[in-house]
Amino acid sequence: MKKKYIIIVSIFVLAFGIWATARGQNIRQWINTFNQVLMVVRGNYVQEIDSNELIEAAIRGMLSNLDPYSTYLTEREYRELGIRTSGEYGGLGFSVSKVKNVITVISPFEGTPAYRAGIQPGDKIIKIDNFPTKGMELDEAVDKMRGTPGTKVILSIGREGIEKPIDFHLTRAEIKIENVTYYGIIEPDIGYLRLSGFSQNAGKEVSEALDSLLAKGTNKFIIDLRMNPGGLLQQAVEVADNFFSRGKTIVSTKGRTRSTNRDFYATTDSKTGKAPIIILVDGGSASASEIVAGAIQDWEQGLIVGDTTFGKGSVQTLVKLDRSLESGALKLTTAMYYTPSGRCINHSDTLVYLLKNPTSGKDFRTLGTLKRKLVSCGSIIPDTVLKSGKPLPYFLANAAQEGVFIQYTSKYVREHPNLVPGFEVDTRILEDFKSFMQDKKIKFNDADFDSATQKISETLKIMIAETKWGTEGKYEVILAQDPWIKESIKLISEANSIQELLKIASIK
Repeated sequence: MKKKYIIIVSIFVLAFGIWATARGQNIRQWINTFNQVLMVVRGNYVQEIDSNELIEAAIRGMLSNLDPYSTYLTEREYRELGIRTSGEYGGLGFSVSKVKNVITVISPFEGTPAYRAGIQPGDKIIKIDNFPTKGMELDEAVDKMRGTPGTKVILSIGREGIEKPIDFHLTRAEIKIENVTYYGIIEPDIGYLRLSGFSQNAGKEVSEALDSLLAKGTNKFIIDLRMNPGGLLQQAVEVADNFFSRGKTIVSTKGRTRSTNRDFYATTDSKTGKAPIIILVDGGSASASEIVAGAIQDWEQGLIVGDTTFGKGSVQTLVKLDRSLESGALKLTTAMYYTPSGRCINHSDTLVYLLKNPTSGKDFRTLGTLKRKLVSCGSIIPDTVLKSGKPLPYFLANAAQEGVFIQYTSKYVREHPNLVPGFEVDTRILEDFKSFMQDKKIKFNDADFDSATQKISETLKIMIAETKWGTEGKYEVILAQDPWIKESIKLISEANSIQELLKIASIK
């Protein structure tokens, strides 16, 4: 423990020393001050303190003073980040959450052990290998269910409407997190592609999806980047590479060190050529999503449709700390990224002005023939702005948080085995769901319910379709009722080229 404590202090002192030196401080004086404070707190605070936790808090405090994205990662957080960026792990294949302190299945992933075994949304995980999950933290439960592919695990599941728990004997497998969660043809010549992340292989997945759509005769594309938080910079470049001719700049990064100053170019010929492209974005589209949307917009390669993006224009570098510790890693902002026209898309003035050449206030223009004026205000502003939908009313948000929607749709699908595509959520289903919410002690009145029937109907239809037919069924419903998709289809249907699409959208 003493050795571990000394190494942790050394890491802190090293990081603190770099920061202090940069500010021209007397490093020895500050190290001495830090040690004195640490010793006084350890020896005299009103209750005993875990020194490791204290130092970790100090490290987090130091990094929080830099920017929102520089942070210290624990060993577990570091592993989780590795899973998200690699897109692979050994496990069972479903997402879980805590609903009323019970580990609950949110959604099984198609083709995984959990999906094939028949685990359903809303299932409550009562035991894992005979260990009761009552009182278990979500992280601990996830760790117990993950493991080496080929190893076995037993889950005891509680299911709505079934009295006794069901035991599932499952074999772990290599689970791949898909970046392209769905693609398909929504009109005879219009292909739709939903990209939900930028982990490893995102570029390859987009390329393969486009190849498939092109082979089926599509010559117009809607690429959905809504609620896509981003991911790996290189994958953003590879995704964008599908839409640009060789040699076009996709993004540039600038930082303090030579290695962080780079330009990234398209390396292959465009798959889509002059085909009209719409990129859908919203306030949840960030980082790598903004790199793709920014490049498309700057080069007049497509139409950006939707709502203003999140505004994260910084690049983080991951530094693994001493491997003799369970000390995780340092995620540090080392550069800013710039769209081909030179815009820095970042909301934080602190980060923008860290660089010698801030871009705010400059006159930016697109790089194509139209030379449209662009705004650099810390986000990508769509060419065609659409109004975001209203959030769920409080009582419905509460119902969703309590898992009521998941439980009801699981029950409904089980009770209606002959359900067919094209079903409608009629008044009988709405009244049944209303009674179900009341049984689950969700507080609302008749006026609340009546004012939200459209939102309830849309949500139930999506979730029933997903429970019954998986991802494909879910997206068939979403694409049929999504107003942004309808507007995008209207815009792109009339265009036979990118230039025609831009003119139709009245971009000046």
